[in-house]
Amino acid sequence: MLPHADWEARVAEGLPPEIGGQTPLDLFGHLTGLPAGSEQVSRTDRGCGSSCPRRTPRGHAALVVDGAGVLVAGDVVSDVLIPMLDDPRGPNDPVEDYLLELELLEGVTDGAEVVVPGHGSVGGAEELHERIAQDRAYRHALRDGRDPDDRRIGPSAQPGWEWVADISAGQADNIARRRQPAAGGEHR
Repeated sequence: MLPHADWEARVAEGLPPEIGGQTPLDLFGHLTGLPAGSEQVSRTDRGCGSSCPRRTPRGHAALVVDGAGVLVAGDVVSDVLIPMLDDPRGPNDPVEDYLLELELLEGVTDGAEVVVPGHGSVGGAEELHERIAQDRAYRHALRDGRDPDDRRIGPSAQPGWEWVADISAGQADNIARRRQPAAGGEHR
């Protein structure tokens, strides 16, 4: 629990107003650590030493439940939400960062029979691999300056998720601006 007596009011203040009164806080702060012997996979485990970026993506985590065949995927491999960029103004390339993260995720999916994304619907092993390919194709399109051919945006978006197209357009604009030469001829 937070050490302050007013923790519940402070947390509630940070919630969007449309869900603030509907979000139960009784389990807030009650976390159980991973069991002994659990492994954490990070970018530096890829064997690329100091050439790998060492920061982790903002706010992202995934969990493989060994023996159960379940991948709790967090904010990736969704059937309704596109991959979100880290800050495009940061020192690392957010598209390449995501592609590295996707490669790591893909490396631990052997045996996953079920994927549970943070947004969208639960899927089986086949959907997991299709969603990984879809996320990769989306990022490649952004990287290459092409319009993504992605069912999560445009007229094929699931009802209620049409707003994702606006996020995608904003991400494409951010990537394009990042690639423009800055004063002195350097890319940002």
